[in-house]
Amino acid sequence: MGVEMQIASVALTMLAAKQQKKAYEMEARAYKEQGDMAKIQASQQETERNRRLRQQLASLSTSMAGQGVAIGTSASSEALRIDEEKLALADIGSIRLMGMSQRRRFDLSAASSRTAGQAAIIGGFSKSAAMGYDIQTGKTSTKSTT
Repeated sequence: MGVEMQIASVALTMLAAKQQKKAYEMEARAYKEQGDMAKIQASQQETERNRRLRQQLASLSTSMAGQGVAIGTSASSEALRIDEEKLALADIGSIRLMGMSQRRRFDLSAASSRTAGQAAIIGGFSKSAAMGYDIQTGKTSTKSTT
């Protein structure tokens, strides 16, 4: 291939590497958005679980009051309240953990995409430098650049 074609090949190699980096960066942004959505979803689930706990405790208080038991004086009603709160706290802990885990997974995927984009640029520079060296030394490449 002629020198002009080799120079064009160098330019196209760098252009392809830059485009590949852009694609990886868009992928990283998508993962970041998914991570943010996972955080919001976990927060909503936590809020919903707290709402259900308040409803359950209110129902328990209403039931006990309907039976003529003074609220807060019965050992059995207090035990039921404590059990409900423990279950809710365990659920909320699980929701938080799963939300953080999901977000972390998306953050790692985003970081991986950014690293792949940087690797694409480095690979493009490396390939272009090798082609530049071949042009300078007068070598003509017979192998495919794909």
